[in-house]
Amino acid sequence: MNKQQRKLLAVIADPIEFISRLKIIGKDGKLINLIPNQEQIKIINEMENGKDTLVLKGRQIGSSTIVSAYLFWKAYTSAQPLTIAILSHKLQSSKHLLKIHKTFYDHLPTFLKRKLSVENTTEITFSDSGASIIAVSAEAKGGLRSFTCSYLHISEYAFAPNPDELKATALSALNDGQLIIETTANYFNDAMHQEIMRHERGEADWNYLFFRWFDHYNYQEELPEEGVEWTDVELDLQQTYDLTDEQLYWRKIKLSKLGDKSKFIREFPASIEDAYSIAGNTYLTRENFEEIEIVQIEPRETSVLDDPSPDDNYAIGVDVAAGVGRDYSVIYVISKRTHQPVLIYRSNEVSPVYLAERIVDFATTYNNALVLVESNNYGNVVLNEMNHMGYRKIWKKDGKDWITTLKSKTAMFENLKDEIVTGYIHLLDNIVYSELRAITVNDRGNIELANQDGAHSDNAVALALGYMCLQSIRIKDVPYLPHWIKAKNARKTRQTGGVAIASKRRYN
Repeated sequence: MNKQQRKLLAVIADPIEFISRLKIIGKDGKLINLIPNQEQIKIINEMENGKDTLVLKGRQIGSSTIVSAYLFWKAYTSAQPLTIAILSHKLQSSKHLLKIHKTFYDHLPTFLKRKLSVENTTEITFSDSGASIIAVSAEAKGGLRSFTCSYLHISEYAFAPNPDELKATALSALNDGQLIIETTANYFNDAMHQEIMRHERGEADWNYLFFRWFDHYNYQEELPEEGVEWTDVELDLQQTYDLTDEQLYWRKIKLSKLGDKSKFIREFPASIEDAYSIAGNTYLTRENFEEIEIVQIEPRETSVLDDPSPDDNYAIGVDVAAGVGRDYSVIYVISKRTHQPVLIYRSNEVSPVYLAERIVDFATTYNNALVLVESNNYGNVVLNEMNHMGYRKIWKKDGKDWITTLKSKTAMFENLKDEIVTGYIHLLDNIVYSELRAITVNDRGNIELANQDGAHSDNAVALALGYMCLQSIRIKDVPYLPHWIKAKNARKTRQTGGVAIASKRRYN
């Protein structure tokens, strides 16, 4: 083997060296070499370890192209008849990506063009190895279910009309193979967002890649000689993300050209929250929560945010589930004086009967709070059990319990939205925040709750019921005592050795 042959084999064996010599059609319609950028090289390296890979991409990265190039290299260098599948909901979308593979093949040097046994709009197959790249659709009869593949590529997963079906089709076809999903963000709680949340909670094991705008080495600009005057917002961003002055100046220039901060955030996200800032048909926007502190409550069953105050009254909202591991039963205790949630209980295993005991326990602890339970099938069980236990502070209107209808659901969420938008609420938990951001308004103007990991906005419903209940409560009257009387009473307590010990409960 001569030197030139050894060099050629080294290029073929190295995915980045091989890919750098492939041709793509540039933005001007001309053929150019595919020279991987920094983000694309990271995608290649992550795919090399063989784990399923999830890529939330920005607009400028070219992840579809680089994933296609990597998979083309896999097919080209394989000595076995492996199958690489490009899957989408519509066959036309898969065919579009297969065209990229055909461009790679068509413009290989003549001496590298291995013969194809199949070449059409849905498949290319190498004659010698039998390795194939195919374009398939989840809609097609049989789809991928009639055979297996070693690699499977789904592009723009967040925009699929039925992503669950797409994913199920992919998993049924993969035989210990590698799944690669890449997409731009569509809307909060889209299919990609749910996968990311599962990964971050440790419920899914992905190679997860997200590229922030300042990870791109080209996104920096030389400072002018006269210097730059930074705003407080820019200085906060610089500190939060450890940006250089050159990166911050690039952002300032790009923002001035776009003329719209929301457009910049969508095109050049600095965080997952930025990537999913698109409002669309969401009921509550990201801006509605800018002044609200989001506290993390997972994975505790009960989270106590504030102890009961003797000078306060409390409302409780309850959404009831069956307790069989699917939907969650959720309790929110809310302070009338502060308008903030003070306790959150969440379980998908508690039975309705035992849930009634927890409600009464919490309600008694929080000054005999007024309780609003949604009166569905399981809610009626809870209400009956609370009555049997002798707890009578249950919300009613005209002698009737709460029933959720289209009209009442709109009323309770409009009330909750008003509490958020007007600034009464300044603290929420991470679960209810995610659920509230995922609520949408359909074409008929009706509120639609999201399904997240089997839960149907259970925290959001309980919170909304809690704030409806809060409307029926007055602030507790506190007798006025002059300062000098309070001081005298305090001295007397100290002199007699009296100590008031608060009874506090904690649940884990």
